Amino acid sequence: MKGNELVWRTLADAALSGQRQWRNVGDVADAAGVPSRTGYLALEKLHDIGAIESRSPGGIAVTNPEKLLTLLAAWRNLSRDTLATTTTEAAQTLMHSDERAYAIGGPDAAITYLDGWNTVSSIGTRLVYLPADAPLSGLPEGDEVRILLLDRRAAREWTSGYSSLAQTYADLFALPGWQAEEFRRALWARHFASPDWDQAAATR
Repeated sequence: MKGNELVWRTLADAALSGQRQWRNVGDVADAAGVPSRTGYLALEKLHDIGAIESRSPGGIAVTNPEKLLTLLAAWRNLSRDTLATTTTEAAQTLMHSDERAYAIGGPDAAITYLDGWNTVSSIGTRLVYLPADAPLSGLPEGDEVRILLLDRRAAREWTSGYSSLAQTYADLFALPGWQAEEFRRALWARHFASPDWDQAAATR
């Protein structure tokens, strides 16, 4: 993923878990694992669309998590980060063949964020994140699983074995197929069906 996406993902995941305030841009950049300049550049677009606001002295606050997550999702390019496509059996063997880090994404990850029960749809295309050094040569051809590049920050932080909530949503948005769309809509309904602000108070 590009640096701006790492910043947006970091902010989105934090906001979805209740952390919206940041002391300064440096803290955001450090959490995302990018240089401070990249952090400043990534935040410019968020300021432009009203997803974040500046706080004195030097802090920022996420004011519209939905806009932030939508920007991340619209920017997501699965093709760029795809290492291979293969069968479910081959992907499972690859994941469990050694101690290499991995994370499950897409519909399977969405289910974990929807209380662990699939009441949404059939799975469709599965997503698995693996590091760049994963032995992918000789994998059987197939379109059941798309193997994506696991960035270093994700390898360190996705300790649950699943992609983060923000990454899961963005991947579903970028993944073709009605199954992915059903899971994306279910996640959206869980987090954004109600307004994020007090409209009555805002109009006083």
